[in-house]
Amino acid sequence: MPVVRRRDCHTDAAAGGSPLPLDIARSGFELLVTGPEPLSFDCRGIEGLPDRRVPLDELLDRLLHGHCSQQVKDTVWALLVERSRTVGSAWTLACVGMALPALAGVAKRLTARYAGDPNDVHAEVLAGFLSARARSTLLGLASSFGSSGLPTVEVWPR
Repeated sequence: MPVVRRRDCHTDAAAGGSPLPLDIARSGFELLVTGPEPLSFDCRGIEGLPDRRVPLDELLDRLLHGHCSQQVKDTVWALLVERSRTVGSAWTLACVGMALPALAGVAKRLTARYAGDPNDVHAEVLAGFLSARARSTLLGLASSFGSSGLPTVEVWPR
């Protein structure tokens, strides 16, 4: 079973600080995808994915490394966002967890350019993603996420 990769974590805990917001989100996502009944996504009928319920960490792995078509990524993201909007909490955290590799990369780049508190950067990256999730249209959603199927953000130079 795939695992959520920790190499994307950017915790201040090593320096004696508290976990950063994206680390807390990652811990929550890990709780959703572990145990005897991990939160799963029904992939039946989605061409290019297994014809079964797929645990979200496995689905993330497939989107990142499974050579899925853009149409598959669009479909998965549209369904994840719709479920997040209609069901709420666990599925909203699932959306964040699925986007964590991209969100952590954005936070890392911004933190390197910003002299302030990394907690602020992580919180704003997370807030920006959640805001976009709430207001985005569901058609062609992943097209705006880039070829990886994960959200992309332009980082403007100082």
